[in-house]
Amino acid sequence: MKKSLVALATLAVATGAMAQSGMARSASGSNVEIFGVFDATVTRLSADGAGSVIRMQGEGRNESSRLGLRGTEDMGGGWAAGFWLEAGMFVESGGFQNTTSNNTAYGQTGISTSASNAAASPDVVSLGAMQGLTFNRASTVSLINSQIGELRLGRDYTPTFWNKTLFDPFGTVGVGAYTNLTYGTLNKYVAVAPPGNPTPQVRASNSLGWLSQNMNGFRIQVQHALSEQLSGCTDVQVADAGANADNGGNLCQSAAGSGKYTGFRLTYVDGPLTLAAAQGKTDYPYPMGSASRGVVTGYQGGYKDANFAAAYQLGNTRLLGQYGIQNFGSTNTNYASGINASVAPAAPGAVWTGTPAATGSTYANGILSTSERTLKTTMLGITHAMGPWTLKGSYGTAKVAGGQLSASTSRNLANFEDGSKSKQIALGAVYDLSKRTALYGTYSKLTTTGQNTTASMGVASAAAVGLGGSNTATGLDLGVRHRF
Repeated sequence: MKKSLVALATLAVATGAMAQSGMARSASGSNVEIFGVFDATVTRLSADGAGSVIRMQGEGRNESSRLGLRGTEDMGGGWAAGFWLEAGMFVESGGFQNTTSNNTAYGQTGISTSASNAAASPDVVSLGAMQGLTFNRASTVSLINSQIGELRLGRDYTPTFWNKTLFDPFGTVGVGAYTNLTYGTLNKYVAVAPPGNPTPQVRASNSLGWLSQNMNGFRIQVQHALSEQLSGCTDVQVADAGANADNGGNLCQSAAGSGKYTGFRLTYVDGPLTLAAAQGKTDYPYPMGSASRGVVTGYQGGYKDANFAAAYQLGNTRLLGQYGIQNFGSTNTNYASGINASVAPAAPGAVWTGTPAATGSTYANGILSTSERTLKTTMLGITHAMGPWTLKGSYGTAKVAGGQLSASTSRNLANFEDGSKSKQIALGAVYDLSKRTALYGTYSKLTTTGQNTTASMGVASAAAVGLGGSNTATGLDLGVRHRF
């Protein structure tokens, strides 16, 4: 039993230290296994204007900390059934990570069961690691066929995320992670209320997927996640103030179709060469209500993510590269009369310049629009094995195009996102004490430049900078990782 646990833990690491692989599993054998990774780090983070801090990080900075159960049942005739439950955890506190009930902006607050949100499904967790065990990393049941592939239902990784993590020398964890750029401060959908981002940029709840077996080096993954929002929902819930206070009426938290996700991934392996391409699309329809209802919060517009990745194994050296395009749809946000003029509307990316009018002044109703914007990212990486040592390095960039602001009534606006950019350089080393235990260290420096931008790597720069200015954040991880 002990040997089989070690073998399976090693297999999981070989597929990118992730949850279940983005490939179909074998239809042979029957078993149930317990597995996991415990990874704890002493991390130093700093950012311009914010100072520095030293923290113990237990979520995993070399491999994600987790506790899991998985199993298969051989049903004969080339068919098998399988399940995979995987919980992310914080080793430093013993707490477990959160999950979301759906893929909308309100994924932590439940599923609406009436047009007015009078009731919500209880399958939701939002207690900030005090909720107990949740299988947030993976929770699926599968039917597997040796020829057809695997049909997988439940909460699973999105096809586009597999490329981001499998072709990153740092596996999208720790201060060197490529996701510091792809999901960093230039990503419009990254800044949401705790316990985290419910959009399916990493995982999708309520998903149905098909993963093919190997077809002459090619493999295919297709995934669709359900919206679970009522078709009769035609307006979104808003929060107003003063004379425009509104109790919601028949408004919904999320519009019909919100959170629906569709994605695919194609991979090709030929000896030392691996190629991969993936694309995903999430719907966030935004039915406008009357302007008197004030500022609408939550995601607006659609979200598309596409990426291309390649890797080449040259002896003990592995060369990796990625290119990604994320598209955030144009948005329209209401602002209303009666809003205190000294407070800017909470619109995505809104920047107000000039001297605000006196407190208590009113503006006419209107619409604040943000044009479609695109975030393009690149990454070049390398790993080199040398005895018990593995050396790592990467260089990545991110740049925004679009995101200009306009208003339907006279306003003094400054463009927020267009032209903002980030770059990151990361270096690291892993020293294997045994097949299951390792010491590691990673250093990373991230610089962000542009209008009203910040640099963040767990600690954000204290103030946004003006046009052409820049902020820098740095991080250092020193930790130990143990698999079982």
